[in-house]
Amino acid sequence: MPKNTDKEKTLRFEKMQLGLKNAIEIPMEIMKTGDSSWDAMCDVAKYGNIASKSDIEVGAKSLETGIWGAYKNVLINMPEVKDENFKKTTLKKAKKIKDRAEKKLIEVLEILEKRITIG
Repeated sequence: MPKNTDKEKTLRFEKMQLGLKNAIEIPMEIMKTGDSSWDAMCDVAKYGNIASKSDIEVGAKSLETGIWGAYKNVLINMPEVKDENFKKTTLKKAKKIKDRAEKKLIEVLEILEKRITIG
């Protein structure tokens, strides 16, 4: 976008800010979607075939890692955002989901560890 006049500079700045917010919203949606899977993951750990224990462990770790990766994408784009309210609320939500993923991973692994294993 051109930036020759004050009006063009202002418009360019606004569009850049909107683009940054959109770039942050995509990994936020990934985090929210992943977060919605934890109850099912815990149920699979409790009631699923114990012969698939390692598959469930890998799935839980992958889910936690995916959420962590999306969190890192949120963080990498955030410094350029000038809307402090957006920054504050988005970072709070993202951290809450990331922290929950860490706890839910441990929960899934503990559920599996307590189950009787084959052999």
